[in-house]
Amino acid sequence: MLLVGCFKAGPTVTTPTISITLVPSATNVTPGQSVTVMANVYDLSGQGATWTVSPLNFGALSQQTTTSVIYTAPINFPTAVTVTISATSIANPTITSSVQIAATPISVSLTPLSAQTMNQGEQLVILANVANDLSGKGTTWTLSPASGAGSLSGQTLFSVTYQAPTTVSLPTTVTVSASSVASPNAIASVQITVLASGAGPNVSVLSVDGGPVPGQVYANAAFTSVTICNPGSTSACQTVGGILVDTGSYGLRILQSEIPLLKLSQLSDGNGDTLENCASLPDGSFLWGPVSIADIYISGETASSVLTQVISGSQDEVVPDGCSNGGTTNENTPELLGANGILGVGPEPTDCTVSGVNYCDGSVQPVPPNVYYSCPSTGCTSSDSAVIVPAIEQMENPIPLFGADSNGVILQFPPVSGSEVSISGSLIFGIGTEPNNGLGAATIFTLDASDHFTTIFNGQTLTSSSFDSGSNGLFFPDALPTCADNAQFFCPVSSLSGLSATIEGASQGESTVNFNVTNADDLFSSSGYAVFPTLAGPQGSYNSCANGNASCVFDWGLPFFYGRSVYAAIDGRVVYGIPAPPVPPWWAY
Repeated sequence: MLLVGCFKAGPTVTTPTISITLVPSATNVTPGQSVTVMANVYDLSGQGATWTVSPLNFGALSQQTTTSVIYTAPINFPTAVTVTISATSIANPTITSSVQIAATPISVSLTPLSAQTMNQGEQLVILANVANDLSGKGTTWTLSPASGAGSLSGQTLFSVTYQAPTTVSLPTTVTVSASSVASPNAIASVQITVLASGAGPNVSVLSVDGGPVPGQVYANAAFTSVTICNPGSTSACQTVGGILVDTGSYGLRILQSEIPLLKLSQLSDGNGDTLENCASLPDGSFLWGPVSIADIYISGETASSVLTQVISGSQDEVVPDGCSNGGTTNENTPELLGANGILGVGPEPTDCTVSGVNYCDGSVQPVPPNVYYSCPSTGCTSSDSAVIVPAIEQMENPIPLFGADSNGVILQFPPVSGSEVSISGSLIFGIGTEPNNGLGAATIFTLDASDHFTTIFNGQTLTSSSFDSGSNGLFFPDALPTCADNAQFFCPVSSLSGLSATIEGASQGESTVNFNVTNADDLFSSSGYAVFPTLAGPQGSYNSCANGNASCVFDWGLPFFYGRSVYAAIDGRVVYGIPAPPVPPWWAY
């Protein structure tokens, strides 16, 4: 008989899968804080895991076991960092599990944010906000200089009152600082300048002091400070001094190197191309960088989401020929620019507007000037052409965004009789909007369709004249000899005194200005001086003015501003007064 049977295979043996699950005690740490990470390791061999941290050396791992570790953040770090804690199976090193911990720095911010001016004898309450101070330890306060320049009173963990000196003869500047108790390297400061009179939330100090570059003197240049923030933030901010104040341009241009902690958003089109801005300077150099968005604070004034230019420090970036115009100097460092940035506060709202006409938006000319370029992520090429840009995407003069004080500015300086090491003046926002910015008896000079007025000098009618605080001398066509060492300036054999010119507005205003010219090489031979009221240089060719060419220019630079209050009324705004001033733009002094 045939026996039939069944064969049954034995059980299949498989190796258990190793897995790791991490459980952190917290997902956020501040400077010096610790977090414990537990590892649930499914591993029949029971070997557990080893630990690593990334970024390497950012903080430390301690008390490591095969199932747990303690991570401690560094005592101090300036910006937020995402820390990755990883556990790797000992039994099978190809198996890893990670958890991310947000390391957030303690930061201190103050109210007010930006540099302030006060009158002698006044008080200012300063408030401190300490972000991520989970212990609530607050701040300690310091005043520098510690004596002779006012005092601090009513100190708490989060506030203090600064008392200005009862009397000051010259502008006196102090710095009030708040330092986190929990993280002493987290410090915020506000600079306060005490004036004998005329201070206020709409007043910023101007300093003609040679500029911010050590060992380098920028003659006849007025600097102020600006606080720049990521839009909507009062903590992601940086205050930058050494900003050149220029009535001959429009908008804030800031060197990226001076705001290293900020990454401002840039304007781009639907294709992801970046909108770049070009500012060509009179000496053939240029500034190049993306149009970016920032909140701007100057003294007590605020402008939100302002379109600014951030100037990259890269010398390798390709700049279109239309911008560089054959030049090779991209003034993208403090040493080249002589400043940390430029604040253009002239009488127009954007850098493409002239007497109400916008030359970059395609409304009046199909081919735009060489101001805006659209560049892909790989960068522009030398042959790229300028593009048409609507007004809402153009560089903005921040003054029209300053609320009540948005119709203009006043630059005010004391008289200067001879060369000086430094002087201080005031940048006042608004015209006729506050008790400290009235027109008074100032003469108004209206402008032509090119935003110019006329200067009559030495038999010439110079129809393309302007007031330009960004120019460090008086520049005009004349046959005077130029300097051997500084060819851009005049060097007469002997000083010329009693020179005069007549300024005439396009339809209103006339005044005679007296000035002197001194040998510039002689002026510069004395080291340490930054203020030269008699500095002048050539502009165009003598007796060659025709059709508004370069020989039709009298550039009234910063020496003209000494001893005067010079008003710039901004196009499109309204200035009230008795009698009613003309419609801006116009100048007055």
